[in-house]
Amino acid sequence: MTPVVLTRLRSPEARQTKSDILIANYMERNLAEVPFETAKSIAERVGVSQMTVGRFLRRLGYSGLEDLKQDLREGSARTAWDVRGGFDRLKEDAREGRLLAQLIQQQVDNLSRMYDITTAPEWQQAIEAIVAAEEVYVAAYQNVRGVAQYFAAQLSYARPRVQFVDGLNGTYAELLDGSVDNRLLILADVRRFASKAQPLARAAREAGVKVVLISDDACTFADECADIPIIMPGARGPLWDGAVTMVAVFDLLVANLIVALGDSVNARVDRLTALQDRFGDFED
Repeated sequence: MTPVVLTRLRSPEARQTKSDILIANYMERNLAEVPFETAKSIAERVGVSQMTVGRFLRRLGYSGLEDLKQDLREGSARTAWDVRGGFDRLKEDAREGRLLAQLIQQQVDNLSRMYDITTAPEWQQAIEAIVAAEEVYVAAYQNVRGVAQYFAAQLSYARPRVQFVDGLNGTYAELLDGSVDNRLLILADVRRFASKAQPLARAAREAGVKVVLISDDACTFADECADIPIIMPGARGPLWDGAVTMVAVFDLLVANLIVALGDSVNARVDRLTALQDRFGDFED
């Protein structure tokens, strides 16, 4: 499946010390999980230092873990929805209740990491950027598009001038034309990454637009494409990528923003409620 990585992990260069053997064996046994690991998490699981993991990767010819992840991506065409060859086992697990229990536990584990995300410096930077921006644009693609549209709609209740951009005009002119100085792009993209995401982020930054990137821990371009990266746990499920963690990130951003904006949110909600009543979109 990933012959280049496996060949390197099984080579003599990868097994020169006891620590090397521990790291190589761990990676080989958990190859499907490596794209979602960090050097720190591997070090903690194996019981070595992060520096030892870095030296091991360099001995294999990688400048860092991201280089190894790139080999894994190029060596496998697996998408987030690929369950080929495993249905018999999955059906048995589902009948016995193990499958849903595993999925629930994975979601709980991911959500348990939300505290670390929301207390990181990037989180407060994102809140301050959303508060300060004159215009906020939200973009996403493929299977996270709907979640991002939901977020844009919720965000528009808390502050004005929020717009979801889909790029169907072929230009993203509404975002990039420079009509106002203080613009913010909130871009959501997770593996399997959309081809338009990186070009849009780069074009936005070139146009003076600040970029908040919501992505997962398989992302290798956050530092070069985003001013403020917010990185979530990546999908590890046996079936497909779920949206639970991303929805949690978006909901908490809105909740935190409401607190940051204070009483101005009440006035905006009252105004929107009056408009909803006028046009009759909701039942009494």
